[in-house]
Amino acid sequence: MKFTVERLFDDPPLAPTLPTAMQFSPNGSLITYLKVAIDDRERLDLWRYHIATKQTRCWVNASELAATSTLSDAEKTARERTRQFTTGITSYSWCPTGERLLLLIAGSGYLLDVQSDELVSFTPPHTRQTDLRFSPRGRFITYVRERNLYCFEVAKARERALTNDDEETLSNGLADFIAQEEMHRFEGYWWREDEKYLAYTRVDEAPIAVSNRLEIDADKINVVPQRYPFAGAENATTQLGIRDMSSGDTKWLRYKNQKDDYLARVNWAGDRLAVQTQSRDQTELTLKFYDVTAARWHHALSESSETWVNLHDNFTHLGKDRFLWTSERDGCSHLYLQSGKVLTQLTHGNGSVERVLYTNEDKAFVSGWFGSPVEQQLYAVPLDGGAMELITWESGWHDVVVDRQGEQFIDRLTALNNPGQVSLRSVTTGSSQPIDGQSLDSRHPYFPYVSQHSTPTLGTLTAEDGQQLHFRLTAPHTRQKSHPVVVYVYGGPGVRRVRNEWSPMLLQLFQQRGFGVMELDNRGSGGRGRAFESPIHLNLGDVEVTDQLVGVAYLRSLSWVDPNRIGVFGHSYGGFMTLMCLSKAPEVFKAGVAVAPVSDWSLYDTHYTERYLRTPESNADGYARSSVFPYLRNLQGKLLLMHGMADDNVLFTHSTMLYKALQAANIPFEMMTYPGSKHALQEREVSVHRFNLILDFFERNL
Repeated sequence: MKFTVERLFDDPPLAPTLPTAMQFSPNGSLITYLKVAIDDRERLDLWRYHIATKQTRCWVNASELAATSTLSDAEKTARERTRQFTTGITSYSWCPTGERLLLLIAGSGYLLDVQSDELVSFTPPHTRQTDLRFSPRGRFITYVRERNLYCFEVAKARERALTNDDEETLSNGLADFIAQEEMHRFEGYWWREDEKYLAYTRVDEAPIAVSNRLEIDADKINVVPQRYPFAGAENATTQLGIRDMSSGDTKWLRYKNQKDDYLARVNWAGDRLAVQTQSRDQTELTLKFYDVTAARWHHALSESSETWVNLHDNFTHLGKDRFLWTSERDGCSHLYLQSGKVLTQLTHGNGSVERVLYTNEDKAFVSGWFGSPVEQQLYAVPLDGGAMELITWESGWHDVVVDRQGEQFIDRLTALNNPGQVSLRSVTTGSSQPIDGQSLDSRHPYFPYVSQHSTPTLGTLTAEDGQQLHFRLTAPHTRQKSHPVVVYVYGGPGVRRVRNEWSPMLLQLFQQRGFGVMELDNRGSGGRGRAFESPIHLNLGDVEVTDQLVGVAYLRSLSWVDPNRIGVFGHSYGGFMTLMCLSKAPEVFKAGVAVAPVSDWSLYDTHYTERYLRTPESNADGYARSSVFPYLRNLQGKLLLMHGMADDNVLFTHSTMLYKALQAANIPFEMMTYPGSKHALQEREVSVHRFNLILDFFERNL
C-alpha cells in the first residue's frame, strides 16, 4: 500500500500515540494521563489506570464537552510558545488532597470529582483562562484571564481578582514572550507551601518599541502593532512581587543585580523565595534567597562562563540550607549538593544530568545520559557521594515519572525498533507492569505499511576538532545502486535530534519514495556539554555547516548513495542551515527546502540571539558573518522557500528580505506562503499541502 502525505495526517494516527502528562494520584492508587483520541489526532482525552486492578478506562472524553469560545490572542501566543497544537484536555493536575482533578478544556476550568466522576465548570462562561493551578494545599485555584491574575476559593466557590491592571502593555502572573520562548520559563506566579504568600510577576512591555507586523490571512490583512524585542533593543520590564494573601498587600522586590538582568527562575524554598537572575549577556547566573520575614536577601551561588550559562529547572530544595543544583562548571551538566556554604559534586565524567525527578534524604533520581547521548536513562544518585546506580537498563529513550515514595515509576520507553511501551516498574525489584503500548499488529493503523518500514541506523563520525558527531540514517526500504539523500537538519543550539527512539513517520514517507534521510547533530547542539556547544559562539552557520559536510562525506562512501543527488531540508534554525548549506557548499547540495528560515539574526529576539552572538553593537562582524545574505551569490542549487504569513516568532520579514535579495541577484527560486499560519505551520491542511510540495520538489530536482 502506498504511504501518502494525506494518510500521514489523517485519522486514526499512524504514528504511535503513547500517553503524555503521566501522573500518580496523591494516594498512589491511580495513574492518570492524556492520550490522543483514536478518531481525532488533535484531541486529547483523560485516561486513568487503576494499579491494583490493572484496569484502564477513558475518564473524560473531551469531545463530549462544548468549547466556550474561540482562542484569545494571549492563548494563541501561549500555545505557540509551548508548541501545544492539540485540543480537548490540554492540561490537568491533581488536587493535593486527591479528592478532585483540575482540567483545562477549551479555555474553561473544570473540577472532576474522583468519587462521583462529576465534572463541573467553575470559571465564568464565555471566558478563557490560562495557567490554571491548585495552591499547594488545594484550597485555591489560580489562573490568568485577560492579563490579570485570579483566585478561586474552592470551598466557597468564589472567584476574586488579585490584580486589576487594564493597560494593554501590562500583564500579571504571565511569563512574557522572552521568558516562554527562549528561557522556557512558562510560569508567572508561585505559591508558598503554607498558602500565606503568592509570588507573581508584573510585566510591562512599554519599553519595547512597537513594530507593525502584517498578519496576512486569506481574506484580510491585519496590522499587528507587535512589541518584538529585537536583538540589541529593549526588553520588557519584569517586576517580581510577593502578595500577602491575608492582607492583600504586595511587596515588590529589588531582585536584579544589574538593570537589564533577566528573571530566569523562581521557586519557594521553605519560607524563602529562591530567585535566579541571569545577566543580559548570559555569562552570569545568580541564585539568591529572599527571607520574607526579615525582608533580606541571601546570596547562595553563582555560575559563570566565557560564552553563556545554560538555564535549567533542577533547583530542588531539601530543607534548611540544603538544595540540589546542576552545573556545567566542569564542562558537563552534573548534579551538585549545596549544604550551607559547601557545594559537593555528586556525578562525574562524560555525561549529562538533564532533570532531577525525585529526592529524599538519601538519594535523588535523575534522568540523563552517561555513555551515549542518543539515549536517556534513569539513575539513582546517593546524596552522600556514593556511586551512581543505573535504574533503567534497556537501550532506548526513557521518559520517567517517579511516585511520591520513590518506590516505583512510570517508564515510557521507545527505541528505533520499539514504537513504545508504558509500564509501571519497581525501583527495588525491577518488576514491570504494562500500562499501555504499541504493537504493530493487524489492528494497528500503521500495519499496512510495516512491511516497507525502514529502521534507521545510528552511528558516529568525527568533527575537525576531534569531537564525536552522532547521526541517524534512514535508508530506502528497497535499496538499488543509486539513491538520492535528503539531509534533514535542525543544527541549532539547545536541541538534540539524533535519538534512539521510534523515529518520526516523516522519515518513512521519504524513504518509501526512494530517498535516504540523514540527520546529524552538529557541534552547537544541546545536551553535550560546553566544549561541544561553544564552537558556535559569536559566529552562527559556520562550524554547523562544516559538520554537516562531514556527514555528507560519509554518505558519499555508501554504495547505495548517489553523491550527485544530495539535498537539504530544515525548519526555523534548520531553514537557516538549509540556506547556509546551499550557499557555502553549492557543489555539494543540489536542492534545498528552507521553511520559516532566519535570514538575518538582527531581526531575531534578544535572549536567544544575544546568547550566541552578543548584541549587534558589540559583535557587528559576527552578525554579518552569521547572516545568509553575504553568501547568497554562491547559491547554485534549486531552492524552495516556505513561510507562514502570520509568523510572530521568525517574522515573515526574514523571507520577504530573501525574496528581494534573490531577485536582485537574478537567482531563480520557488516559494510557497501560508496565509494565517504561524511559525509551526501545524494546521492539518497546511501540513498536507506543505509536505506534498516538498516531496514533489525533491522528486523533480533530485
